Amino acid sequence: MNGDTFKSAFIALFGRPNSGKSTLMNTVLREQISIVTALPQTTRQNIKGIYTTDDTQIIFVDTPGMHRGKHALNELMREEAISAITSGMDLICYLVDLSRDFGDEENDCAAAAAASSVPVLLAFNKIDKCDDPDKKINAFLTTYKGFDNSTKIKISATSPKSRDIFLNALTPLIPEGPKYFDDDSLTDATMRTIAAEFIRKQIIINTREEVPHAVFVEIELYKETAQKHEIVAGIHVETMGQKGIIIGSKGALIEKIKKDARKDIENLAGMRVSLKLHVKVTPGWRDDANFLRAM
Repeated sequence: MNGDTFKSAFIALFGRPNSGKSTLMNTVLREQISIVTALPQTTRQNIKGIYTTDDTQIIFVDTPGMHRGKHALNELMREEAISAITSGMDLICYLVDLSRDFGDEENDCAAAAAASSVPVLLAFNKIDKCDDPDKKINAFLTTYKGFDNSTKIKISATSPKSRDIFLNALTPLIPEGPKYFDDDSLTDATMRTIAAEFIRKQIIINTREEVPHAVFVEIELYKETAQKHEIVAGIHVETMGQKGIIIGSKGALIEKIKKDARKDIENLAGMRVSLKLHVKVTPGWRDDANFLRAM
């Protein structure tokens, strides 16, 4: 530590769906805090990840991807992302996916980031999946104005090397500040929240088409004892057909989902987990304001 100087910052990870926000945070923390899948709009709420060294603490806020959807849930997710970059952040890390063409979602992200009152770090991601990263970066900077003074880096969010590039770029941008969390804290999310996310991750991995988007996982019981964590979760879907898909033939798929989710939870909790799942049909929950507010 340099004398008594301590630095800290809240940093929003911002961008369109599947731009690598959750992957980058998990790579930095070397732990699965935010779930990562190939499905766009996997992240539904702001999740904090905490990185601490002897003289620095960075609180990353992983935000939902900016997406124009048809449901009230999509609008809530947009509001979550916008709220993160307009309230209380010290820095925005705007991830730009170089592997895809720019479009309406990028237009929305760039406009919101450029309008922010806090500094922006532009992280051009997925350079390993782009034939000519520099050409794509120049196209972005030509198309979207307002980033002349922004720090810019090229990364692949899954790469340990890019982890160092990212953290080195952040270091000079972090102001002096207090230590907000204990040294061993990785997130302020509760195990209830993380368990729900791990269950939803396995549903996403094991199902298809509209089913993952139509799923909400509600933790009905989370009890911790010295021997194990006991969890009961309800899986909300919108139709009987979706319920049938998740349960699978003779209950085989829901058993696989339960087994894989339990393993993820046990790895993080560091002890045995008892997990019970059941599926509920809640028609139209994605547009039910009362349900969304309650959840």
